[in-house]
Amino acid sequence: MRRHHDDAGIQRGFTLVELLIAIAVFAVMAAIAYGGLSSVISSRESIDAALERSKSLQMALWRIQQDIEQTVDRPVRDRFGDVQPAIYGSAGIGLYVTRAGWNNPLGARRSTLQRVHYDLDGDGHLVRSYFRVLDQAQDSEPVNQTLLSEVTQMEWRFLDANGQWQDRWPPDANAQAFAAPTINNNASGSNNARGAQTPPQAIQLTLDTRNWGQMRLLYMIPGARL
Repeated sequence: MRRHHDDAGIQRGFTLVELLIAIAVFAVMAAIAYGGLSSVISSRESIDAALERSKSLQMALWRIQQDIEQTVDRPVRDRFGDVQPAIYGSAGIGLYVTRAGWNNPLGARRSTLQRVHYDLDGDGHLVRSYFRVLDQAQDSEPVNQTLLSEVTQMEWRFLDANGQWQDRWPPDANAQAFAAPTINNNASGSNNARGAQTPPQAIQLTLDTRNWGQMRLLYMIPGARL
């Protein structure tokens, strides 16, 4: 008597072709998923980088504004013994200012006035430097702080009392013709400096950057009459 086999009870496995098709489909889906995840991660990194650049820009502009808008008429001596005006700048040297309001929470024996310098280094960084003393010795070294990167050009201009823009300050050729300053480091920022020149009414800063294009900023000098 011939036996009949019940095919319904037999479990079939995947054939090689079916297995290869399944693997291929899984690989395609995994690649799509990975590409989407990679795109999300890349977008997030780009957003984070843009936010960090924006934060750096805001902090840099805030720092410049604080320094310029708190300037005081206090000339200083540089490390060579030459007297510099309280506000001293041009295309070749950047900008020097003497500012008030240098916080001293620990009560250190130093002035609340600070000598600050802004300039570009050779790598396109906008650098803020300050000195621990107003009248420097030959071994005085500045403390450097990088505020911005990828700056291609920086220009300072100075508005005089006649409403004319000057490319340097002081506008006269002999910027070093000053008497020795008298130091007075009181908390109010006032001083008895001799030889101080009339400060500009305002300072204009033009920055050309790769990330933000060109920016033109205007800062008023304390006591300006416009």
